[in-house]
Amino acid sequence: MEKDYRRYERVVIPEDKLLACEGLERALDGLVSIVGLGGMFIRTRESYPVGTVVGVRIRGDGEVVETECVVRDVEPGGLGVEFVRLRGQHEETLKKIVDRFKS
Repeated sequence: MEKDYRRYERVVIPEDKLLACEGLERALDGLVSIVGLGGMFIRTRESYPVGTVVGVRIRGDGEVVETECVVRDVEPGGLGVEFVRLRGQHEETLKKIVDRFKS
């Protein structure tokens, strides 16, 4: 079994609750299916090279988080991104979202 070196717990979002995600400066339209305080997986048709910085807006249940991410993994059908500028109210809102989906 491979060791998981992530600093933050991740939660899988149920299919009927996926969070909308859109790019701020770059084209990006997708759904967040896995999220944690360190990053997320966005199901999307867009693809950017590893290392690309992408500003995003995440929406769900009336909550909005805006932050910058860096692409860490590119897979067919999506991008794994790490949050790089998550502060203040956006960080608090993301914590609420993660807590809501913990089982």
